[in-house]
Amino acid sequence: MGMGISARSRPSKDGGLKQDMSADLPPDLQKRQKTGQPVSNMHKSAKKLRILMFGYAPPPYFGPAVAYGALLRSRFPQEFDVRFINLSVVEDLRDLEKFSVGKLLKMGRFFFVEFWYLMTEKFDFCCYPPSFNRNAFLKDALLLGLARAFGVPTVVWAHGNNLPDFYSRSPRWMQSVIDATIKNAVAGIVLGERLRFNFQHQLPDENIFTVPLGIEAPGSPPPRPAMQEGLTVLYLGNLIREKGVLVLLEAIPKVVAQRPDVRFRFAGSWWRDQERQEAERIIAENKLQSHVEFVGLVAGDAKLRALVEADILVFPTFYHAETFGLVLLEALWAGLPVVTTQRAAIPEIIEEGVNGLFVEEHNPADLADKTLRLANDPAMRQRMSAANREKFHRFYTHEQYGERMIDLFNKLSSDGTSASVPPQHDHH
Repeated sequence: MGMGISARSRPSKDGGLKQDMSADLPPDLQKRQKTGQPVSNMHKSAKKLRILMFGYAPPPYFGPAVAYGALLRSRFPQEFDVRFINLSVVEDLRDLEKFSVGKLLKMGRFFFVEFWYLMTEKFDFCCYPPSFNRNAFLKDALLLGLARAFGVPTVVWAHGNNLPDFYSRSPRWMQSVIDATIKNAVAGIVLGERLRFNFQHQLPDENIFTVPLGIEAPGSPPPRPAMQEGLTVLYLGNLIREKGVLVLLEAIPKVVAQRPDVRFRFAGSWWRDQERQEAERIIAENKLQSHVEFVGLVAGDAKLRALVEADILVFPTFYHAETFGLVLLEALWAGLPVVTTQRAAIPEIIEEGVNGLFVEEHNPADLADKTLRLANDPAMRQRMSAANREKFHRFYTHEQYGERMIDLFNKLSSDGTSASVPPQHDHH
């Protein structure tokens, strides 16, 4: 979840602002993007590494698509000769688990395009984001296997989480497929040090590299509206149970009992009617109507206003596949203190008491207490705001993200794919 911020953005399915990856490409490449063909870097050079990169471009608008968009608009595709194959097969994330003939046709096109590239060009690396569910991983294994059949070293890039759990729940034949696919990679990329465990069963530790993401954003947020009364707590993203939206609703009565001037704004869309009805019940039973606002999907200027008008961002996720939380980078850019969990790589972005506060998962009382702590301490909020802005511009811009990826592939090339790359995450 979470999004890059740009004037050229579209509404996202998770309630955030997602990038139009084709917006800054030359016209002929925009046309190829719209027809599902791969995006290639036009600046060819015999001296450049040539990378066949699989990834995601919107629609649908979700975290990995934003991450690839930010990378392809950094210096990365100028430094290397990149061929990009878009793996998106649906326009709405809610259709991912539904069968359709269209999906099969698109998957067939992936193989055709990859085969054509491999027949006509020589690549130094194939970089691929494996899925951590059976049907999608089988497709991944075939595409990666095809690259290896042409002698191209493969790099697996995890945008998901909990590969060991997927592995342990799989039948023995599937475990063999997973082992063969990951073990044959020359390197694995994860988004945080706390995510290295995903590849440690199949890859030696020295071949697992940490590359935190970055997002596109304006240089600085616009000024906060003058004479704004009370405090606004912002929840931004998918309105689903696993992201903690119902936990937050259950925490609100305790907050407003002490601070009736605090207002909670939810920016996003409901995915499941049952959870929306449960939220409506919590609001009605606790008479929270005057304290809660659901604004739906936000994009463009509306997204910027939502961030600028907020005082605190709350992200109480316990999502099984959580990795990085791009929405936290938006909070850093906007200078918002954060209340969040210690799920996945989040503690590598947020430091307790410095730029945010941690809460226990599934714990509305703790969430209420931490929200009140920030609401009642303007000096702490101001310190965290300054720390977050400084940290964002020091480490999490899309250009810095691009440089991290450039450094990694240069190291893999110069060191024969097995030398260690110093961890790129921000040490506390």
